[in-house]
Amino acid sequence: MEIRAVIFDFNGVLVDDEPVHFRAFQQTIQEEGLDLDWEDYCEKYLPYDDHNLFFHFLKDQERSSSSTDIERLIQVKSRHYFSAIGEQAPTIPSSIAFVNGLPAAVALAIASGAARQEIEFILDQLQLRQRFSPIIAASDVEQGKPHPEAFLTALEGLQKMDPSLEPDQVIVIEDSYRGVDSAHQAGLKCVALSTTYPPARLSEADLVVETLAGWSLGRLAETLGE
Repeated sequence: MEIRAVIFDFNGVLVDDEPVHFRAFQQTIQEEGLDLDWEDYCEKYLPYDDHNLFFHFLKDQERSSSSTDIERLIQVKSRHYFSAIGEQAPTIPSSIAFVNGLPAAVALAIASGAARQEIEFILDQLQLRQRFSPIIAASDVEQGKPHPEAFLTALEGLQKMDPSLEPDQVIVIEDSYRGVDSAHQAGLKCVALSTTYPPARLSEADLVVETLAGWSLGRLAETLGE
């Protein structure tokens, strides 16, 4: 296959900040008299954007919540996140090297359940914000993953810049099984990184790799085209 564009998830793909998100979420709910461990977080809530994360968690706890309540919790969680992330984001070096090694002619997009301010803060640190267009964040879609809206919106943005781009020339790079499902529902091939989940949980992906180290676009195209 020919790969002319790549859509990246963000957390767990370009940055290794899932533990930071978890601690920020945990600290927020502990202030509400609740708690959650890492295993349950990964199993039930990790792929959600912040709104759906709090909504589903509170529902599972049989706690009533309004949109105002959830928005307040999101703001608290965001403060904890930025306090923890500090001046240097915990990036995934092999993924950043992969991005920097891609030809300028290859279009790049982000489709993530993260908040836009978090994505842009880290991309600015890496001096990569201008390399990604469009950037689809949680606030840009009505339905988060595993619904395909984020990837379909990213694909639409890419095709606006290049109307000749076909879906079979676009791949997704994800780290969660819900994200893999979302990519496939959007009609896109998906490479899964086992940075967050073990390979067995990602088996529905078209290709599962530990990292992007040693992978070129040509090698990915050849492997996915087999």
